[in-house]
Amino acid sequence: MVSMLRLAFQPHPFPASEGSTMTPYRTSCPQALRGALPVAIAASVLTLWSAAAVAAPKIPKVSVGIEQCIPKVLAKHPGTVLQVVLKPEDGKPVWEIEVDGKDGKLWDVECSGATGKIVESEQRFKSADEPGFKEKVKVSEPDATKTALAKHPGKVERVEYEVEADGTPVYEFDIEQDNGEDVRVEVDAVTGKLREAHPELLEIGRLPK
Repeated sequence: MVSMLRLAFQPHPFPASEGSTMTPYRTSCPQALRGALPVAIAASVLTLWSAAAVAAPKIPKVSVGIEQCIPKVLAKHPGTVLQVVLKPEDGKPVWEIEVDGKDGKLWDVECSGATGKIVESEQRFKSADEPGFKEKVKVSEPDATKTALAKHPGKVERVEYEVEADGTPVYEFDIEQDNGEDVRVEVDAVTGKLREAHPELLEIGRLPK
């Protein structure tokens, strides 16, 4: 069974300087996390590698850590980091960083764990009824949930409502599958089709429900 490592911390405004290195990041990081992230990441990888599940995801090598990605993300969307998730996409590591922006918006930004480049930026909404998301949707949340669970049976732990960079609204489901694995599934809120699904390897922080 593949398990995901979770760490908790209080939301914190990380530094946003482009040239930031690991030292200022650790200095501004909550006490419980200082110096612990490399160990935590290593521990999660070891846990995953020792898992016995045949369908265990291939774990990509992480070359760029969050201490390099977070300043770039906050330079693009200044604010407070709420959560960081490590996931594989097309065999490459991706840091998904949730930001409560100073512009009053919530942002879900992906930073490559291989190159350190920002690869995607999406706006997140607090509910399906929030303006900016509601008027774009053609598929109901219950129908999208059925689509996600049909492919990945299990328990939906949370649902997020996002609009992609191209304007496409999506439902994003965090599912604890019946086999014990954690997966993040996106369903197109216009067509109702499953867009993508990725296992979650590491989660730091928890978003409010």
